[in-house]
Amino acid sequence: MLKGMELSQGFYELCKEQLFAGGLGAFRGYLAMGLVGEGSECYGYDDELSQDHDFGPDFCIWIPEKIYQENRNQFIAAYDALPMEYRGYRRDASEQTRARRGIMTIEGFYQKYTGILHAPANAEEWFRIPQGFLAVATNGAVFEDSYGEFTRRRNYLLAYYPEDVIRKKLAAKTVVMGQAGQYNYVRCCRREEWESAYLAGSEFVGAALSTVYLLNKKYMPFYKWAFRGTDSLSELRHAIVDLKEFVHLQDTSENAVRKRLLIEDICNEVACALRKKGYSTCASDFLASHGNSIMEGIRDVGLRSMHVLVDYN
Repeated sequence: MLKGMELSQGFYELCKEQLFAGGLGAFRGYLAMGLVGEGSECYGYDDELSQDHDFGPDFCIWIPEKIYQENRNQFIAAYDALPMEYRGYRRDASEQTRARRGIMTIEGFYQKYTGILHAPANAEEWFRIPQGFLAVATNGAVFEDSYGEFTRRRNYLLAYYPEDVIRKKLAAKTVVMGQAGQYNYVRCCRREEWESAYLAGSEFVGAALSTVYLLNKKYMPFYKWAFRGTDSLSELRHAIVDLKEFVHLQDTSENAVRKRLLIEDICNEVACALRKKGYSTCASDFLASHGNSIMEGIRDVGLRSMHVLVDYN
């Protein structure tokens, strides 16, 4: 099966001379081209099912704001003039696709996913950017970037959250793991409140996945790709296997004991990782007890003063 990234890069190689012929050639040294952003093809997760929408030969062109504003119509006309078909696939002209591909500014692209025009400059600005948005802003591939500004910002984000931000997010997620999994899930099962057990289990799994990504220093993608993304993670592999088994088991009295044991195994592995990496000195395997210990290591006064459960995911 032809993957979206291969289709995009091949289309760019075919079209780049046409694109920069004439007037646009003078701007080539200021632009970046590639495929980064929304869509499973930007992660390499696309398959046959992915081709039912937003799939086709396309790529992104990132332009400095000032140059874009002065030459906007010229850039758009040059991109729109590129072939509409490549290797049997048609370019998607839908409004949604046009917002994700084609001409855009460097500043606008990163503002869309970080909420700020500049690179995050302090702990609070970093903390407010969800993992999923940063995963989108840093996925995919850059085909060409002579100017280097797009790649400079990209590499800055790829270097990952500052340590204080990692600590604050870990504190919130580990407390949720303890409360939802080790405490509330078990109580719901004992009461045979299976609907509530399902919700508690879901909260636990979401927090556990986020914790695993944080401890691997990788941004967790959108929820439907969160498990898929764990294939590339090197740490807490046993916890990932246990999490997959946990979600495959229904919430029933027959499975309650096994699911409780899986929760404890996952939490034990996380607790060991927290201590090994120096995030917590708490000896307990009850993860809710680790929150304060993790918070104590935060140097930034603003983050340290927040409630332990505050997070922007």
